[in-house]
Amino acid sequence: MTEDVRALLADACAFYRGSPRASTLLREALDHLDEPLRVGVTGAAGTGKSTLTSALGDWPSRPLRDLELVDDPSPATRTDASIRLLRHLEPDELAGLRPTTTSTFARQTAVDTVLVLARADETGAGRIDALLSAKQLARRAWREDPLCSGFQGVIAVAGQLAYGARAFTEDEFELLAAFAAVPREELERYLISVDAFTDPAFPGPVSAETRRSLVTRFGLFGLKLALTLIRTGCDNRLKLSNELVRRSGLGELQDTVAGCFAARAEVLRARTAVISLETVLQAEPRPHSDRLAARVERFSATAHDFRELRLIADIRGGRTALSGDPADEAAKLMGAQGTAPEERLGLEIGSDPGAVYDAGLDAVLRWRHEAERPDRPPAERAAAHVVVRSVEGVLAQFTG
Repeated sequence: MTEDVRALLADACAFYRGSPRASTLLREALDHLDEPLRVGVTGAAGTGKSTLTSALGDWPSRPLRDLELVDDPSPATRTDASIRLLRHLEPDELAGLRPTTTSTFARQTAVDTVLVLARADETGAGRIDALLSAKQLARRAWREDPLCSGFQGVIAVAGQLAYGARAFTEDEFELLAAFAAVPREELERYLISVDAFTDPAFPGPVSAETRRSLVTRFGLFGLKLALTLIRTGCDNRLKLSNELVRRSGLGELQDTVAGCFAARAEVLRARTAVISLETVLQAEPRPHSDRLAARVERFSATAHDFRELRLIADIRGGRTALSGDPADEAAKLMGAQGTAPEERLGLEIGSDPGAVYDAGLDAVLRWRHEAERPDRPPAERAAAHVVVRSVEGVLAQFTG
């Protein structure tokens, strides 16, 4: 795909060589094809963009190490994908997220955004089950709210908790363990607010300044959760850190960004480049520029990766006729768990090529049958056709 887009941009550069503005934009798009994928973290003030950017970027999972995370990118900054933070999943907030771009190609290939219900620990008035409630709310919104369709996921994340869990020290763990050893009924009244937690009457010799530092790092909910986890078996810093991060929702977000963005970096950079070209074509129409526009349309029609990403999101959001094991297999075959042939087919990386080909052939025959069954709903057959095209792409790698 990259080479096709590179050729398209090279022709566009030659076509617009007399326009400094167009040439600069096209040259930047061409150069970006060889740069890291650029993911913007956006949202209204107070949603915790910087904290979440740090939580993702300071301790990245392996698939995210080559991403460039941009905290609150300016309108002039071209990003390839977006993590959009919201305080609430309300209709007025969700309605404002729909693309306003004039780019037809951008609207047709809108597979570049993950929604995050930010500061999820504040859901449910800070109760100890607040994160669970927030995750249920996010899943329900993605499955049932039409305004959430088209996004690659709706995920509840407590960014402050995730960052605090990654950053805290052995000394801080010892402090938390000492607090957890205080009888619960004696400590409870000091955990109702930040002012209470930093009150001079707090039991023990820990200074108010130190306590304020802890609540700043973890938040009041994070402190309550940490103390509960220490009391129930997280008896060292590493255990506590891992459990807090798991509960924060950061891991789910990392997995989604890895599968939908990092694994599709080439496709998303190509999409950004084509959107730049379409912007130039709209801003500076010229005689015969319609030929470039026609090539953009053909690219959109033949770019199968975008159909894969849309269908994977629909399967995960429960928006397709596919369900159960067939839905899980379809998502895997389309690259939801990795885009290497072996990952798509559920085999070990490095498996014998003959075994990979045989598994692919078996899958394509089964899914062709599903795509052609007259007793299946049209939407289910259409989804099966997308899966068939994905497996055919795998087989093509072995038949050169």
